[in-house]
Order: sequence, then structure tokens, then C-alpha cells
Amino acid sequence: MNILRVFLMCALIVEQVLFPVSQLFAQGTDKSFTQDLQGPSGDEGGPILEDQPSGGDEAAPPSTMPQGQTPGAPIEQGRAVGEAPKEATMYEDVESASPLDRKIGPIRLKGAPLSTFLDVVSAQSKVNFIITEGVEAKTITVFLRKTTVREALELLLRVKGLTYQRIGKSNTYVVQKRSAEAPNLITKIYTLNYIPLIPIASTKEELSAITSQDVSSSLTGTEGDASAQGGNQQGPQGPGAAEKDSPIAIINIVRSVLSKKNGKIATDPRTNTLIITDVPEVFPQVEQIIAELDKKAPQILIEAQIVEINTDRMNELGIEWGGSKGEMAYFAGPARLTDYGLRPGFFSGNQWQQFFPSTTDIGSSGGTSSSKSIDPIFSTGQQSSKGVYYGIFSLAQLQAIFRALISKGEARYLGKPKIVAMNNKTAIIQIARDAAMGVQSTVSSAGGGAGSASTSVERRRVGLLFKVTPQVNKEGYVTLIVQPSYTDTVASAVTTQGSTVYDPISRGASTMVRVKNGQTVVIGGMLSSTEAKSVKKVPLLGYIPIIGWLFTSVSSRRTNTDLVIFVTPTILVD
Repeated sequence: MNILRVFLMCALIVEQVLFPVSQLFAQGTDKSFTQDLQGPSGDEGGPILEDQPSGGDEAAPPSTMPQGQTPGAPIEQGRAVGEAPKEATMYEDVESASPLDRKIGPIRLKGAPLSTFLDVVSAQSKVNFIITEGVEAKTITVFLRKTTVREALELLLRVKGLTYQRIGKSNTYVVQKRSAEAPNLITKIYTLNYIPLIPIASTKEELSAITSQDVSSSLTGTEGDASAQGGNQQGPQGPGAAEKDSPIAIINIVRSVLSKKNGKIATDPRTNTLIITDVPEVFPQVEQIIAELDKKAPQILIEAQIVEINTDRMNELGIEWGGSKGEMAYFAGPARLTDYGLRPGFFSGNQWQQFFPSTTDIGSSGGTSSSKSIDPIFSTGQQSSKGVYYGIFSLAQLQAIFRALISKGEARYLGKPKIVAMNNKTAIIQIARDAAMGVQSTVSSAGGGAGSASTSVERRRVGLLFKVTPQVNKEGYVTLIVQPSYTDTVASAVTTQGSTVYDPISRGASTMVRVKNGQTVVIGGMLSSTEAKSVKKVPLLGYIPIIGWLFTSVSSRRTNTDLVIFVTPTILVD
């Protein structure tokens, strides 16, 4: 008996010593699994961190095991030690993020009821769930490491034919069966950060918007007015609306993934938001598209240097004989009037025998005319006593003009425009004027009366037009589509109503190049050269060697216009 008593006493002593040690060991081994179920502490929740913060000493183990909240109990907010628990407000004034975006995980369940899965999600995310009748019996198997509440519900509840709906702005969601007859439509609003929900005008419309009205062409300056009203809110675009392509690309892309029967999309350009209504299954794909496309596009600074050099050289050397058309002498023969066939007595008498009338019938002898110019019919206009007008032989235009002139001119234009353009967006730089090309006359009449004439100036837009479209890739290269054009005017040999007419001359280029960030592209070779040479010689004498130079006049003129454009793209870093 004594031996038995001693053995029982030893057993009691060992039990008193080993029980606290086993309790601490059990607490340490179950800590990771308990944290997996309860999730991280805090109001917003979050993923379980893989890496522990570095420090000198490791944190001491907790004295008590963390416990999960009872399902249906009020949500406890962060409070100080010893402070009484406070119930969370059902509605928040300003919601910075949706409760479904809170982090949860890891979750490991196998063949567990749906209520257990929602209980674990609620414990980790502080989101309440209300399960309708007949849903809690469904079983699921899930192994999630790190995810959000939204992704967990989208992936798991949809498989079971369930749906969820938020109650107001609270943290409570109702989980229920999906109706097959009446589809469960939900509406979500997405605010775009970088994609503008206003129509982007075409290059032609933008050029018309920055250019004054051209009175001599068909441009009216009204193009693009419809697209400029992009600030108005657009109505729903879906099954009930016309299926037309929208000028906004993101609308067409999102519309392509919506269901044809129930999907609807509307835009609010004022707040740059998309309003989408459809079945819940399409929203994950819509959100993925928006997340991939709504990104910050790079901006490129385009610096252009436009240099135009005009050189004009003219030489006039030699001796020019005669007038402007080589006139040396002028001869006009004598003239006499005749009335043969019309003279009285021509048919009844013998007046037909005389070709000229008698001098007494013409006028007094020695009569003179007051005209001092050379008349092509009466020559000098000086009449003799026999009725003959004297002719003339004149060497007054026999003249020699000595020409020795060399002139040289040079003009230079330099422009340095700068513009910032978005990626894949055409930038336009225009330096132009409406130049007068000629005079246009218009005669109008009405009702058979005398017509009225009006004269107007015909104009043509001339100058520099520079279009460039940049595209940036991940390696820092910039692909440029450069399209410069330059139009100028030169005097034409044709004159209208004594006015000089001008001819337009256009030069341009279009190319696609790829350069590094900050490198310069040179576009040259747009050279316009005009050369005219005129040689005037006296026949026979001008072809005699050495002596012929005295009877030769040479006039030459050369005009060169060279246009060079330097383009430097620079990627702007925010």
C-alpha cells in the first residue's frame, strides 16, 4: 500500500509540472492555423505577411490565443486596452475603398459547408454575410492563399449558381440563388483615370479648328463642330440603342465583352466615368480590360527647327543693241486716199478711169496736219499739194545699251516651334498666311438689264504645315511619323488685267523613322532651284569671234531655295 501511495503522489507531481508546458507547446503549434482562420488584425484586414519585420529582438509570443468573433456579433473596431468594445456604424460618410477589395487568405477548406467558408471570409475581412434559406447546405472545397473578397466570391459563388448583393453602403452582403428567368443584373461605375471619354477629333478637323477660314477654297472652318461637343453626357448604349461604333475606342472595346441581351453601357464625360449594367459574370473581364488599358500614356516633347535659305544671283553683261525687241530702224511709206467705186459720176461718167481723185477734191495744197505722231495709215500726217501723205524713215531707235550688273541676294528663315504630344496622337504645327495669287472678276446681270462687275482677290494658303505622330516603346525608342510640307509663291510670266499673277510651289515629305530618346532626325533635300538665261545678239555681227561680244548681251538669273527640318523627340518623365 505504501508503494502505491508513493506512486500516486509522484504521478500528481509530474502532472502539475508537465501540464503548463504542454499547454504552451499546443498554443505554439496551433498559432499558424488559428491565424489562417482569423486573418490579420485591424479594421481593413490584409494578407498574411511572409516576411517578418527585422529587428533586434523577436516579438514575444502572445499570452492568450486569438479568438474569432461569433457569427452575427457586432464588428469590433480598434480600441485601446481596457476600453469597452464599440459597435461599428452601419453606414460610412465617405468610402475610400469597397469592402470587397479587402485582402483575405490563406483559406483551406475541404468539403466544408458554404456557411463555414463565409464565416472564415467574414472573420478575416470584417464583412457581414446573410445567407438565404437553402444555400447554407452547399459544400465547397477551396484552397486560397492570398486574394480579395471580391475575387473569392466571384470564383466560388458563381460556380455554385449563387449571387450576392450589397445592402446600401453597409458592409453586409446577401448571398442568394441566381434566378434563371429574371437575370440578376447589377450596375457598376468605373472612373477612368487616363482615358478621356470625349471624342478625339481627326487630323483634318483639328487642322480646320486652328486655321482661319479660307475664303478661296471649300474649307468653311465649321468641320469638327459636332465632335467638339464631346462634353455632353451620352445615353445608354446597349441592346436598346443603335449599334454604331462610338468615336471613343474604350466604349467599343467594353461593349464587345458585354452580353448581347442584357449588357448596357453609358458614359459621363463630366466625371470621366463608365456606367455598365449587365450580369455579374461579365464584370471580371470588364475590370480586367479597364485595368490593362487605363494606364498612364507617356508624353513626348517635340522640338522642331525649320531652316529655309533663299539665294538669288543675277548677271547682266554685254551690249544690247536696239530696243527691248531689237528695233533698229523704222520705215513708214507714203499714203494717198482713194474713193474708187464710190465717187459721184463713177457709173454715169468717166470717173472710173481715175483711181485717185483730183488734188482739188482732197484739200488745199501744202496742207499740214496737226498730228505729230507716226500714224500707221497716213505716216507723218503731212500732205502734199498732190494729195499724198509723206512717209518716214527713222533711225531713232538705233541705240546701244551697255549692261554690266551682278546682283546677289540671300534670305534665311529660322523657326523653332515646340509642342507636347501624347503617345500615338498627332501633333500639328502650322505657320501659314493667305497670299493673294491673282485678281478674279465676276459679272452678274438679272432681268436682261446691264450687268454689274465685281473684282475680288483670289487667295491661297501658303506656309509651313508640320505634322508628327510619336509612339514610345518599352526600350525607350520613339517611332515618328513625320509629314512636313511647305508652300510658297513665285511670280508667273502670265499677267491678268495688268496685275502680276503668282504660282504656288509646294514641297513636302512623309516618312516613318525610329530614334532613341533625345536624338535628332534631319529631313533635308527639299531644294527648289530655278535658273533662267537669256542671250541677245545682233545677226551676223554677233557671231563674229571677239568682235561679236560687242554685239551680244547676256542676262542670267539663278534662284535656290533649300528647306531643312530638324526634329528632336524627348520623352517626358513625371
